[in-house]
Amino acid sequence: MQKMNDKKELKRSNILNAAIKLFSQNGFAETKVAGIAKEAGVSFGTVFSYFNSKDELYETAILEPLEEIKPYFVDLETHFKGEPIDVVKTMIDDHVQLFSTRKELLFLIQQVLASPNRFPKLFAELDDFVNSFVDSIDTIIEEGQKQGHFYNDSPSLIAESYLSFINGIRLTFIDDETNPVWHSFKIQALRLFGPFSES
Repeated sequence: MQKMNDKKELKRSNILNAAIKLFSQNGFAETKVAGIAKEAGVSFGTVFSYFNSKDELYETAILEPLEEIKPYFVDLETHFKGEPIDVVKTMIDDHVQLFSTRKELLFLIQQVLASPNRFPKLFAELDDFVNSFVDSIDTIIEEGQKQGHFYNDSPSLIAESYLSFINGIRLTFIDDETNPVWHSFKIQALRLFGPFSES
């Protein structure tokens, strides 16, 4: 029984990974279920044994990976330890690493953000994700401001500017994580938070 369950999980995973790849490359409308089945090495009908529709598959291709990365965004004080400046530095390291290696997921997220009326449920989920991140980092930024490390500006504005920056670099820079420019992006991201010494 366990072997059968493992095979089913593997098949589902293969379908989902194929969907993530093709949806990110071609968009929702241009991606055909038959193409996903071929990429996953399964029959057309097998896809619908795991997902009720193309829409459901698209939603799952975004929401399941999003759940995996949520702890790095919405539970910051538990996930990252130390003074506010240390938390932010470690957070940026993790985020840039994540964004440099998970480009397909980021492309999918950007498709949804660009078409909120086409994907209202997914857009609402992503909007909630952003708001949760802002809420999570607000107190960290406020404490860093008291210590003189961060700009005395709206913590929400700083957080949203940071999210826009890391989203933007993934959208405009397509090289993989081995390119040393990603390290430079970490330095630029850090500068969004405040006028502290970089030594």
